[in-house]
Amino acid sequence: MTQDVRDLVSAAAGLYRDDPRASAVLHDCLDRLEQPLRVAFAGAPSSGKTTLAAALGEWPTRALRDLVLLDDPGPADEVPDATVRLVRHLEPDELAAAHPPGGSAFARQSAVNSVLVLSRADEVGAGRIDALLTAKQLARRAWREDPLCTGFLGVIAVAGQLAYGGRSLRDDEFDLLAAFAAVPREELERHVLSVDSFTDPAFPGPIPVETRRSLVERFGMFGVRLALTLIRTGCDDRVKLSAELVRRSGLGELRDTLAGCFVARAEALKARTAIIRLETLLAAHPRPGGDRLVSRVERFAAAAHDFRELRLIADIRGGRTALSGEPAEEAVRLLGAQGTAPADRLGLEPDADPEDIYEAGLDALRRWRHEAERPDRPHAERAAAHVVVRSTEGLLALFA
Repeated sequence: MTQDVRDLVSAAAGLYRDDPRASAVLHDCLDRLEQPLRVAFAGAPSSGKTTLAAALGEWPTRALRDLVLLDDPGPADEVPDATVRLVRHLEPDELAAAHPPGGSAFARQSAVNSVLVLSRADEVGAGRIDALLTAKQLARRAWREDPLCTGFLGVIAVAGQLAYGGRSLRDDEFDLLAAFAAVPREELERHVLSVDSFTDPAFPGPIPVETRRSLVERFGMFGVRLALTLIRTGCDDRVKLSAELVRRSGLGELRDTLAGCFVARAEALKARTAIIRLETLLAAHPRPGGDRLVSRVERFAAAAHDFRELRLIADIRGGRTALSGEPAEEAVRLLGAQGTAPADRLGLEPDADPEDIYEAGLDALRRWRHEAERPDRPHAERAAAHVVVRSTEGLLALFA
């Protein structure tokens, strides 16, 4: 795919070689194909873009090391390849605003580069101790049932402030929280109901108001209450508490989604960005001979299977197909949700023998061809099976 796009952009560069501005755009497209994937964090003010980006960008994980995280879509030279769109509530007006403009036919057809994040999940249900669990249930239900969520590769609930606080928890902060947790619960309970009660000068003990306020600024009141509960129930050192705060925040689920939907498809997503920028240029500045490039772009878009895979993965996981249970699990794996290497798609070990990979691929191909050709199945179900067949044929072609 990347070479096809490089050829298209190079042909356009020849067509626009006497236009400095167009040439700069096209050469930037070529350069970007060799650079890391750019993922933007987009959302309204106070949605937590900077905090969430910082929580991920300090995470020393191989899964995300090849990403450039942008704290909001930037100027033209920082056009993102994928987007994490943040909302504070799963309300119709916020969800509608989270959808980007339609763009070209190819942009709409390949709109598989966005994940939606309910970014202040700790605020759900007035910040009760079960707020994160409730927020995750709401996010899953919205992805499955709300038509405004169908354009996203996932809907994930994350407590961004809690994630960042947990990631960067210091020893002195743990000691403070542990000291609070040691206070008998009946004495402390009424003082952790709100920010005002926690920072009240009448708060029992010698810890200054400024110190207590700094804890709230770092973790939020929900985070403080959760940390106290966790310390009392076994997180008795900084490392344990840090790990549990991060785990509960939802940051791990977001990381895994970015790795599976974005990192594993980096080449396809960068190619998509280049094609959309090329389409925009051809439409805005038509040239004699440009119609041939437009036709080549249309043929590329029609043959771009990676985007069909991503769309079907999202539809299966979002419960928008008839596939469920083991067939659904196998389908998303064959489509590349757990990695795009043949062994990953077939659920085999990375060092599996090539003959075993090939035989497993043939077996999968026979079964899914059967599903794609069953006359008793609805058209949509057979169409989904055809996409899986095409993916399986593609992995077998590597052994031809």
